[in-house]
Amino acid sequence: KEGKRWIMFYLEEKRGNVDFRGYIKPKCRESSTAETNDDDPVLTLQFRWNGVEKFVGTCFIGVTPEFEMALYTMAFLASEEDENAITLDAGGEMFDLNVKCHKYDRNTKVGSCYVEALAHYE
Repeated sequence: KEGKRWIMFYLEEKRGNVDFRGYIKPKCRESSTAETNDDDPVLTLQFRWNGVEKFVGTCFIGVTPEFEMALYTMAFLASEEDENAITLDAGGEMFDLNVKCHKYDRNTKVGSCYVEALAHYE
């Protein structure tokens, strides 16, 4: 299923609906340069879709859309906070994540929800 998302993104770009603006390197708290490797769990992109600029868009690498929807739904329903620190155990590999939920209409609706990878360890 992971590949289907990229195919849909490609087709939307081919139709002229998406203008891919580039990949954003992960933030690094310790220095001014960030290191990336094959184990990065989150991809951060910049794009314009149907005339709307998306300055920061993220998606997991190697998970299903259903997993992402479940994670964002749990973060939205389980917390009154906009930022939700979680640790994800992916079969022995651990990920510290910050799930950000921007709510509106007295916190009853999701405006936007996305993830920020903070750490990856075994």
